Amino acid sequence: MKIDCHCHVFNNDCIPSIALLQSRLGIVIGENFFKAINEHSTNGHKAFLDNFLREFFLDLISLNSSFTSSTEKDNLLYLASHPRDFIRFIYTGIKSMPDIVANMMEKAPGIDIWVPLMMDTESAYEGDFSQTDFEEQKQIMMDITAKEKGRIMPFFAYDPRSRPIDSVKTAIERDGFVGVKLYPPMGFKPFGNDDHMVESRLDELYSYCTLKRDAPIPITAHCSWSDGIYSNRMVPDVLNYKEFYRDMANPSYWKEVLSKYSTLKLNLAHFGGASEWEQRSNSLPSRAKDKNWAETILQLMRDYKNVYTDLSFNGILVSKNGSGFRKALLDMIKGVEDRILLGSDWYMSGIQCDLGDYWKNFTLAFPELFDFMVGKNAIRFLQSEATQTFFPAYLNSRNGIGQNLNLSDCFNKEEFLERCSY
Repeated sequence: MKIDCHCHVFNNDCIPSIALLQSRLGIVIGENFFKAINEHSTNGHKAFLDNFLREFFLDLISLNSSFTSSTEKDNLLYLASHPRDFIRFIYTGIKSMPDIVANMMEKAPGIDIWVPLMMDTESAYEGDFSQTDFEEQKQIMMDITAKEKGRIMPFFAYDPRSRPIDSVKTAIERDGFVGVKLYPPMGFKPFGNDDHMVESRLDELYSYCTLKRDAPIPITAHCSWSDGIYSNRMVPDVLNYKEFYRDMANPSYWKEVLSKYSTLKLNLAHFGGASEWEQRSNSLPSRAKDKNWAETILQLMRDYKNVYTDLSFNGILVSKNGSGFRKALLDMIKGVEDRILLGSDWYMSGIQCDLGDYWKNFTLAFPELFDFMVGKNAIRFLQSEATQTFFPAYLNSRNGIGQNLNLSDCFNKEEFLERCSY
């Protein structure tokens, strides 16, 4: 059994493209920005200009790093210098979600189960003009999950500012989702937020995922300082917005969470970021101590038995310096090898390489670890009441085949793929 623990199948319609581009260009706007535009004709040019200057800010530090930073493997300069990869990424994103799934499975036929992570951008962007809203994205994901009969095991994206904890309970217990995805750079920290509602809802989430469960519901949280996306919302007294929002994913915030919920099953995705591992793979000194997230993640893994991490968005590194990456990783993970996961981050990693090459290069770079990362480690991470009880019940209800489809122990049954064939 081979499992991709970190991929994406949402398409461009699910993402507010203009707002996302604004954040990449260091454009930050306040809550009244679009109101000022709409009122322009009635209030006159001076009022509009005053509102514009108050509600619009160009973060030149973030803008510069988006073009030139060597630590970022998705910066605009990289995309411009790799047009073929960028075109592949764009072409994938314009497909429908079912077509992205079909294309993904075609490119990597050796993967048996895929774990798509949804994205919730509703509270992240001022000017969120997504064509497909979150509820519609969720429904499409549910339909895909039912159609694929066990080969798709999705994680429900949760932003505590957007909806209450009951949305998570419904997604897990009724709608076919097997875990939860958190993306802190959208504008919230795992712990220590000033907003009491956000703190309360996150606490409810951690309690729900661990309550009376021998195998807790898994959470995957974005944990990279060098890659990913972030909010474009204005915050008082903040000048470098990229650093501000990206630091919300800092693994140190999870220390307080885990001290209270020690059995929480948590995947700190990206293992600190591609740039961190690029430096280690080239035997270069790590970045400033406060950005050395890999060490913090490893310490959390040693302190808590249910903390995992995944290697994802590493297409460039594993193709250009697979041997250096291999040595750096194996030297660091001694003692926690059983909690290292592997994900393609497709189709985000499409800006780096083709999906088939991604898996081939990882197989070559980590021959002794590969089968564990995509096999036993992934199974251990995913096994919970969700995959053993709620998920099979959802597939039974959608496919109308009664109890003939029993996935309670699907991960260790050879006949699983035959039963789930389509």
